[in-house]
Amino acid sequence: MLNDAHISLTGYVATQPVTKEVRSGATNLTMRVAWTPRRQDRTTGEWVDGNTSYVTVICWRKLASNVATCVRKGDPVIVKGRLSVRSYDSKEGMPRIAVEVEAYSVGHDLSRGVAQFQRVRPQTGLTASEFAASLLTSGQADGAILGSSLAGAAADALAGIAANGIPAAGEPNDDMFDEAAIGDLAADEDRAAVPF
Repeated sequence: MLNDAHISLTGYVATQPVTKEVRSGATNLTMRVAWTPRRQDRTTGEWVDGNTSYVTVICWRKLASNVATCVRKGDPVIVKGRLSVRSYDSKEGMPRIAVEVEAYSVGHDLSRGVAQFQRVRPQTGLTASEFAASLLTSGQADGAILGSSLAGAAADALAGIAANGIPAAGEPNDDMFDEAAIGDLAADEDRAAVPF
């Protein structure tokens, strides 16, 4: 990170964001972000637009996936990243300069509108023994299909559930309601009448 130029800019998305997958399997997103400075003309007192500047913003991996989901052409954005200025020759042989920002953070500019944030949570699943136990309790598989070691793990999981007094999935729990207490409440005549 030494000798890197970090930049923070606000602007709007000038081109449609484009995603692609590179050979390593990583997701890459490229878009152009533009901004136009405004200044007040001292003689007329009116606001005048300056020159519009463009920069290519490059996002990688999870940031690229999230930007592809949320950001559209024309959206006002705030971009933070590492600035890179490099020269190259165009197809016609003319020298050009490319200004790029490898973004590490992209967000909507909330001074120009509202957004709703939703955290992306990793998908959680069942362990192999939990999955096998759920198949056995639902009757969708037997020990021959699951294999002896997996069926044994499922049986152990079910035995642990039963030993702790926790009902397996689909079993009614008779201890959940105390019928005597419900009857006592119904017989109590000192209750105040509820107005509804």
